[in-house]
Amino acid sequence: MPQFSVRAHPGGYRYALNPIQFYATADGWLDMGKGPQGEALLRTVREAGFRALPAVVPGGWSLARYRDALDDAGVVLAPGYVSLSLPEAGESPARALETVRVAADQHAGLGVPDMFLAARMVKGAPRIVTPAVGASPDEARLSALGDLMGEAAEVMQAMGVRALLHPHVGTWIETEAETRRVLDDVGARTLGFGPDTGHLSWAGADVVGLLTDYRDRVGAVHVKDARMDVARTARAAGLGYSQTVLSGLWTEPGLGTLDLAAMLAALGPEFDGWLIAEVDYPTMDPIDSARASAEWLAALRRPRSRALT
Repeated sequence: MPQFSVRAHPGGYRYALNPIQFYATADGWLDMGKGPQGEALLRTVREAGFRALPAVVPGGWSLARYRDALDDAGVVLAPGYVSLSLPEAGESPARALETVRVAADQHAGLGVPDMFLAARMVKGAPRIVTPAVGASPDEARLSALGDLMGEAAEVMQAMGVRALLHPHVGTWIETEAETRRVLDDVGARTLGFGPDTGHLSWAGADVVGLLTDYRDRVGAVHVKDARMDVARTARAAGLGYSQTVLSGLWTEPGLGTLDLAAMLAALGPEFDGWLIAEVDYPTMDPIDSARASAEWLAALRRPRSRALT
């Protein structure tokens, strides 16, 4: 299924909804079986004001059935997401890479050329207990994880899909230094960049600097707003990942304290990737949360090129 631009007006961006606000649970996590599924999800996305969502083939569906449902709903696909399980979680590298291969094969079959690639979150892990500060750093582990990410990116590349490194609080690629290290070690020919404005900000990164330095590698961005005063208070109190979420960390775009417009402007006027709205824990009814996200993104304009003098 070919992608096409989903723009609110000339000079806008392609944008999509990752509808995770419909799956948020009372314990600060997500239950992907909780919200709308299949055709109902596609109708919900359109009702919220979006015409695109990340590629996720519903369980038990063939690619053909998924393509037909997308066509019927008038919805197109943005980059989806695959997480890489690590040996410490009991999964062999070979099995982890096979999971990545299968996911990339589906993306290729759907005509989606980019896909987020992250390290998998594990409940109870050190960085879930103590999030966003780079807890329990280990140089050897980071080097090995970078190598595994590089292998996964090569597997995806062989399927015709570019991997976009996705740093995430709660994983072993969480901080700005860890993000730069993996991007630099693997290299631009193999690994793209798929940042999350909220997770990088929570971990204390210079998001504008990162997006400026690696803008040529960015294929998609998870646009997430946050209340950084909540992050600071939670960190001082020693709260864990889900406790911080339940304290009110996340909010709809434009309602938090992040300068999202400045962050996205750092992508430059030539950026042609996807902006994907994410609200991990909504501050309002999920459909209203999604509509608020659509309205904010629809009003966002890309920066103009500066004329050379």
